[in-house]
Amino acid sequence: MLDYIEVVIGLILVLILSITFGLIFGSLGSYLGFLAATILIGYRANGDIATGALYGTFAAVLAGVVFTLVMVLMSFFTSMGPGASMMELGFLAIIIGLMVDGLIGSMGGAIGSFIWNKTFSKTIFNN
Repeated sequence: MLDYIEVVIGLILVLILSITFGLIFGSLGSYLGFLAATILIGYRANGDIATGALYGTFAAVLAGVVFTLVMVLMSFFTSMGPGASMMELGFLAIIIGLMVDGLIGSMGGAIGSFIWNKTFSKTIFNN
């Protein structure tokens, strides 16, 4: 069952980390923010790798939709900025971008869940 609170927390984390890392490291930093946030969300999934990947995917795709809407609005109202260059690439580029966001999110969520599994299983078996 999908926990919507986790997805909303993930969405907020992705937006914050993506913008922060994007300002510091450029466009690749934005994707690093997606990865870091979804690793945290996967870790919060408490070890179920499929659930972590699902939460990471949903959070990353929703964040991608939010960023796309902001770019569309920037393009519509100002005809300049990152939104204008994105609109030149067209609808297909938006879909590909959302797919990349989802892929990064699913990998991050799976990695976070894997880390939780390794940490938690060592704690249980060593005690």
